[in-house]
Amino acid sequence: MMKYLKNILFFFSSLSGKSGRIEFGIYFFINILLEILMMILYSEINLDNAKILNLFYIYIIILLTFVPMQAVSTRLLRDLNINPTFVFINFIPILSLLFKVYLTSAKGNEFKIQK
Repeated sequence: MMKYLKNILFFFSSLSGKSGRIEFGIYFFINILLEILMMILYSEINLDNAKILNLFYIYIIILLTFVPMQAVSTRLLRDLNINPTFVFINFIPILSLLFKVYLTSAKGNEFKIQK
C-alpha cells in the first residue's frame, strides 16, 4: 500500500514507467469524487451573488486532476502492452468513461519468478 501512496504523491505527472490497476483505480476513484464535487458546485452557481466563485473552484479542480489522470492512464496502457496513444480516448466524453472502466478491469502483465 505504501508503494501506491508513494507513486501517487511523487510520480503523479510522470509519463514513464508502468502502473497497475490498483494505482489507476485510486486515481479513478478520486477523479469520480472530485467530479461529484464539481457537479455540486456547478448546481449552486448564481451569477447575481458570490456563488460565482464556484466556477473558479471548478476550473482549479479540473486543472489539478487532468494531468495526473492522463499520466496514470499512459502508464497503465504501457503496463497492458497497448499503444499509449490510446490515451486520446480520454478526450471523447462517453468513450472516456467506458475506457476508464475497461482499464480498471483489464489485467496487466504478471511478472513470473524464474528459478
